Amino acid sequence: MSNQSHKPHVFLNMAMSLDGKISTRDGTGPRFTGSADKVRLREIRTRADAILVGAGTIFADDPTFTEDGIYKDERVKRGLSPQPIKVVVSGTGSVPESALMFQPNGAPALVFTTKRIPANRLKILDSVADDVHIVGDEAVDFPQIVEILARTYGVKNLLIEGGGQVNFAMFREHLIDEIYLTLSPRIIGGRDVPTPVGGAGFNFIDLIELELLDHHVVGSEIFLHYRVCS
Repeated sequence: MSNQSHKPHVFLNMAMSLDGKISTRDGTGPRFTGSADKVRLREIRTRADAILVGAGTIFADDPTFTEDGIYKDERVKRGLSPQPIKVVVSGTGSVPESALMFQPNGAPALVFTTKRIPANRLKILDSVADDVHIVGDEAVDFPQIVEILARTYGVKNLLIEGGGQVNFAMFREHLIDEIYLTLSPRIIGGRDVPTPVGGAGFNFIDLIELELLDHHVVGSEIFLHYRVCS
């Protein structure tokens, strides 16, 4: 990144099963968590200027990212806009134009993609998103995404909500500062079922070190909060 002073505070929120899966074999996403996790998710979102996900999360969960009631009020109390900026990353622009994130809610919907996006997909996404940014030739340039969000959209606190490919790319570029992780007392299994961090993986010398800041238990779910060590 050309200017580190523009880097937002980046925090990741994920939920996984006891055996480290973030979805089920039939692709239901993180619906296996309990009600306390749903509340925690929305509380964490009240701290974010923007929420970033990969295209896979849009396909699996189709989130609106729209807050209401006490969560919307809490955002305003924190001095944030009533709704977070909605951000999706897709190297080929495979995000469906019917995704709920493109429905107007007072906050911009942004797409970050690469030069690999077909011209017809670019035209379609241009018609439904507030802005489409080309960030990279073959691979998505995540440091550039973070910098654009800070410089152009004033993002100071950026929340990452997966999936595993996006999370790996963000860790690889040393862009993540904090992690909120819910550990759900369920076993999912499956060698091909997604985990919180996918991608190519790290060698031993490059492992990401974390420091536990807080933990608490609700029922049989464990809520963990880590800082990424520099």
